[in-house]
Amino acid sequence: MDWISVSGNITKSDTFPEVEFNSLLSNNQWICAAGDSGTILLSTDKSAFRRVESATRKNILSLAFFHEEILAGSEQGELLIGDEKGMFRSLQLNLKGNIVSLSARASDCYGATDQGEIIHSTDGVNWTIFDFNEYYSGYYKPCRFTRILAMDNQIAVAGIKDDGSPVLMFSTQGTVWSERALSYTDDQGMLSYLTEIPTDLFYDVLEDQLILVSNKGQMMKIPSCSHCNKLMVLSTEDLKGISENGNTWMVVGSHFYIKAIEAIR
Repeated sequence: MDWISVSGNITKSDTFPEVEFNSLLSNNQWICAAGDSGTILLSTDKSAFRRVESATRKNILSLAFFHEEILAGSEQGELLIGDEKGMFRSLQLNLKGNIVSLSARASDCYGATDQGEIIHSTDGVNWTIFDFNEYYSGYYKPCRFTRILAMDNQIAVAGIKDDGSPVLMFSTQGTVWSERALSYTDDQGMLSYLTEIPTDLFYDVLEDQLILVSNKGQMMKIPSCSHCNKLMVLSTEDLKGISENGNTWMVVGSHFYIKAIEAIR
């Protein structure tokens, strides 16, 4: 686990050789990291990490902070609820897939599975399940979601269709979804389409634009204008995540790829 400066330099590292991390969550007081075999590590006030009992041995795939609680999405529809003190309990949801992504805003929390399900809660305990593939059968191609993002005015979910093509959907309330074409104008002025699997979503508040990162080093700016998408290639590595620190965007990917870039606006 690396601490990275806004210039992209690693300032501190901790090594946990027995752990495979899948998700990281932090605020000003604590850091939570989760991974395979039910691993949850917590660090408060920049102290050493301690392993806490997660109430599962399944792989934990996603984290979110909602209503002063840490939510952890796991395999086979298992959701964990806990806090920075390390007290977690398990909640089993009636899902077909694994909870690969969670995203919270002030009023509610959303999650997505790799079998096309979208879950929603206003309290972190009681969840509704929306089966996207079943509801839109015959209209949209079946999807496997990889990431969900809850913004103030809308929700975005990204993933891959059953034909292998990437997909991005928007909704205002999480039940009626519309597809956003992942098209862009290439360097030759021709209309092209994103072909790589989306892996993370980030909302740039200042420019009211969505940033999508994907495999093969590709990053796409998605503004409110449906014909103004812009594709950038940052690397040959598969990009895995993007976050913001002030005017700096931090992008990470496979093979320890780290790139700090000035916000593209």
